[in-house]
Amino acid sequence: MVATIEGLPSGEMARRIGEHDWSRTPLGPSETWPAALHVSLATILASNFPMAIRWGPRLVLFYNDAYRSILGDKHPEALGLPLSEVWTEIYEELGPLSEAILKGERGAYFQEDQRWRIRRGGDWEDARFTISYSPIPDGTAPRGIGGILTSCIETTERVHNEEALRTLTGTLSEEVAQRTRERDRIWQVSEDLLGVSNFDGYFLNVNPAWTVLLGWSEDEFKRLHVGELRHPEDAAYSIDGRARLAAGVPTVRMENRFRHKDGSWRWIYWTMTAEQGLIYVIGRHVTAEKEAAAALQRAQEQLAQAQKMEAIGQLTGGIAHDFNNLLMIVGGNAESLKRHIADPVRLRAIESIEHAASRGESLTRQLLSFSRRMALNPIVIDLGQRIVAFRDVLASSARGAASLALEIPPGIWPVTVDVSELELALVNVIVNARDAMPNGGAVTIAARNVELSPADTPDGIAGAFVALSVADSGTGIAEDVLSRVFEPFFTTKEADAGTGLGLSQVYGFTRQAGGTVTVASRLGHGTTITLYLPRAAGVPTEEPAPAAAEEIAGDHETILLVEDNPEVAEVGKTLLEELGYRVRAVESAAAALDILATGEEVALVFSDVVMPGQLDGVALARQIRRDHPEVKVLLTSGYATAANDAERGFPILRKPYRIASLGRALHEALDPARGFAPTLPD
Repeated sequence: MVATIEGLPSGEMARRIGEHDWSRTPLGPSETWPAALHVSLATILASNFPMAIRWGPRLVLFYNDAYRSILGDKHPEALGLPLSEVWTEIYEELGPLSEAILKGERGAYFQEDQRWRIRRGGDWEDARFTISYSPIPDGTAPRGIGGILTSCIETTERVHNEEALRTLTGTLSEEVAQRTRERDRIWQVSEDLLGVSNFDGYFLNVNPAWTVLLGWSEDEFKRLHVGELRHPEDAAYSIDGRARLAAGVPTVRMENRFRHKDGSWRWIYWTMTAEQGLIYVIGRHVTAEKEAAAALQRAQEQLAQAQKMEAIGQLTGGIAHDFNNLLMIVGGNAESLKRHIADPVRLRAIESIEHAASRGESLTRQLLSFSRRMALNPIVIDLGQRIVAFRDVLASSARGAASLALEIPPGIWPVTVDVSELELALVNVIVNARDAMPNGGAVTIAARNVELSPADTPDGIAGAFVALSVADSGTGIAEDVLSRVFEPFFTTKEADAGTGLGLSQVYGFTRQAGGTVTVASRLGHGTTITLYLPRAAGVPTEEPAPAAAEEIAGDHETILLVEDNPEVAEVGKTLLEELGYRVRAVESAAAALDILATGEEVALVFSDVVMPGQLDGVALARQIRRDHPEVKVLLTSGYATAANDAERGFPILRKPYRIASLGRALHEALDPARGFAPTLPD
């Protein structure tokens, strides 16, 4: 059975690509493809301009719906074939060019009216194409180039039209009547803009295609000066082209924008020649070639940014995970010492240690959130109700420096999020807004339901989302640093005025929730940060009320502690014993299973999720559920990667934990009727 490729737009080629058995091609299954190929595929399939991709050393072919006509009867068999098998007749020229781009031996390639003799429909034909070949960056490829993006438009008809026009103007004195009828026919049916103007900038004659493309009537075109139609920014360039014609240059080609009657603009590629004081023009509409070049550039920028953020996330996630274990050791030992020391001076010193550890926990929480490795407790919520409930906290974060307005209309879709992470994200954005308004201002939190396409956001997400925006009237952000605001530790604030982790937590929170975040800003005009959260399929649920802070002692039950870090294990053992439990400690899941196999009485296994060896904490929990159903399980982690596929039903305690939260979690795990601690995500 062929796997369906997720995230492709609609259309015949999207369907064919999704249903194709790629495991039989040099590329292998689609699940193994690099991100650059997925992003490039989404780009060409969303375009109405003929585009194709040649990927990998064999230059395997992908193409969109608009490219089908260029292939003729080679479609649909061409999909997934190497370039050498698709364009056999021109591969002697096309192959070396493509391989040179793929190897980085040459850059992009552009050619107008490329002539190729090809087979289509069983016949040989001389065809013309305007082509653009661009390397597609891919960090996983040997030379950093994974494939080639091809933009192609067949210009055979236009070339023939130009030749016909030259023939008409060169042989006008011969067979006038016959040639006039032929010219009139072309004039009427051509989709290209055909026209005659004088050097003063007025059109003397235009064909019907002008009205079709630009909306003005023929009489209006004749009354309007070219300066009233042409985009002001293109004036100098266009006037220079007309001057070259006047100086005797036989043919001038240029691109500029002409105004539609509705005020919008169209890009037109012009071929112009002059004779006896008149300018003869052919114009081809190329706006789509321009909605394609821009899309390619944006896709490349998005890919580079995504790769950078992923690399930073891997680094910070690993650091935060290890740092969490250190904080567990510091905080746990401080808490244990505090319970056995009565000297006020030493107690204050220990409390300072606890305070520092708590600040460290806050930093690692934001780092883990950015790297999308935070263990979460997502629930379906009514976003409007939650934000109203947060209002006092958010207003307090603004510290009276700004007025806070909520614009949450009824009917906002439910979303699935970790409520505490949502609150932290909003607080981080509000604090940034407050700091950007030293003299006070206004902050507005608004929400709306949106349907996104891949081109709408830098991360290329698509579907139904709630756009939650926070807009301020502050100083704004300079354009040259706007792309870096979500990077950890990047800040424009003065030293000691911020950690640079607030917006990185917002980024990680939205990405781990299945959405994204964008920023729009101009210096002196404020900033708007928009969180896109996926629409939830379920209905909002009530979040469990927070448990009391007091410790809940055990009843001398035996707890099997599974922790590979000896110092963390020692802290965990100490806290468990102080809660009144008997403790057996082992370093691996295999050792824990060996003890259970002996029949030794164990009430609960308390295991870290991330451990070396063949079994991690989640796998251990599943095996205990299967082989020892009478033994309860409580997992712990500050790092969610290994727990992403865990089943619901295993309670999890987020690291670093304290004795009170440990006591509650154990009590609830041993007595499920009292309700679970936060559980691992599905």
